Amino acid sequence: MLKVTIPSNLKSQRQYILNVLLTEFLGISFSTEIKNINNIQITYENKTLSIADTFFQQAANNWLQTESLPTLPLAQWNVSEDITDVNLVSNSVPIIFSDDIYLKSHNNGLYLGLDIFGSAFFMLSRYEEAVKSERDTHDRFPATASLAYQADFLLRPIVNEYLEILWSCMKQLWPQLERKPRDFRMLVSHDVDAPFEYSLFSPYRLLKRMAGDVLRRQNPIESLRHWLNIRLKNDVTLDPVYTFDYIMDISERHGLSSAFYFITDHSAGAIDGLYSMQHPEIRRLLRNIHTRGHEIGLHTSYNTYNDSAQTVKEFEILKQACEQEDIGQTTWGGRQHFLRWKTPTTFSNWDAAGLDYDTTLSFADYVGFRCGTCYEYPVYDVLNQQQLKLRERPLIAMECTVIDKRYMALGTGEAALEVFLSLKKTCQQFDGDFTLLWHNSRLVEVEERGLYEAIL
Repeated sequence: MLKVTIPSNLKSQRQYILNVLLTEFLGISFSTEIKNINNIQITYENKTLSIADTFFQQAANNWLQTESLPTLPLAQWNVSEDITDVNLVSNSVPIIFSDDIYLKSHNNGLYLGLDIFGSAFFMLSRYEEAVKSERDTHDRFPATASLAYQADFLLRPIVNEYLEILWSCMKQLWPQLERKPRDFRMLVSHDVDAPFEYSLFSPYRLLKRMAGDVLRRQNPIESLRHWLNIRLKNDVTLDPVYTFDYIMDISERHGLSSAFYFITDHSAGAIDGLYSMQHPEIRRLLRNIHTRGHEIGLHTSYNTYNDSAQTVKEFEILKQACEQEDIGQTTWGGRQHFLRWKTPTTFSNWDAAGLDYDTTLSFADYVGFRCGTCYEYPVYDVLNQQQLKLRERPLIAMECTVIDKRYMALGTGEAALEVFLSLKKTCQQFDGDFTLLWHNSRLVEVEERGLYEAIL
């Protein structure tokens, strides 16, 4: 067993990030010792790997203050000059926190000046989001305010790369060490904002929709045709956005299990969708998803990101609906509507509600590695300074982020496919998780279906 010696301040934060990197990610056991030292020391068989402790030292007296944030521009380390055979996206690695010297040998070991543990904590906990005040019109922390975007590493999982540097140093000192094996996973999920487009329309609402079509210079007869077809045949599966069987068919063809996240209450009115978990067709859909071996989860409504009681209420509605349909699951997770998020409040909301995992954390305006990793991990509440039971399953890409004009505006062509496949390849490189969000209502057009199938 390795012995890890740490400084005496911020013990909870230090123990958390040691557990995540060493135990969760690498699968290595260790014991912890606290001493009055200025760096972190990993000792085994009379050899020591000393690692810089920059972030925690400067944050100890400035917790959640701007003084504890890294300064731009970030330095770059050409790792290949010091370490051979290390798994990186690029040999030049941006340095979030470090000492002046990146790597040097000493009599009984190595000194690594890159602050692996502090930098990883900074990214995984979303520390900067609790410090910076920038927000978009939906009160979301935008990608453009993040260090990853500003230092141009949003498209690389920097924590995974730092972990590989750490592992290379450990293997240099202790060649007999083994890390736990991992397998690449593709995790596809679908936010059910609108399970139907026309099926629940009353005649009055249909007329409003047709009037809106005229104002948008669209053909109102199309809306009438869809509505009549569904009504006359009494078959909601004819609704254009009712793509659930198509989604499950293609997932099963690729050996995947889809996760469908349902909105169970409406904290902000129509923006939260217009369906009820009590509707017979929703109940039929739940049974169908479960029978086919796919996952049901929670899509918390627009205002829940800042409301613990509402989060609890909405999860209870979901569980009750599933219990009434004799649907049981060992794991419950989901995602915030509109990717609305407040660090660490939303973490705490989900944890208090008893959910097992969240998979919200990607930026709405740019795809990439918001948390710096493609690995699932337990979360940390930086305000109350404690680890939570909740796990984060970082979202890597949402379809509308890439496609829509309001965000990256790449459409459905080759440029969009290249972005998705590049992210997928990067996740494969680290045996991580490529988590993809594709709304059921965005699989209507032939072009979007083609893009989705090409990614899978």
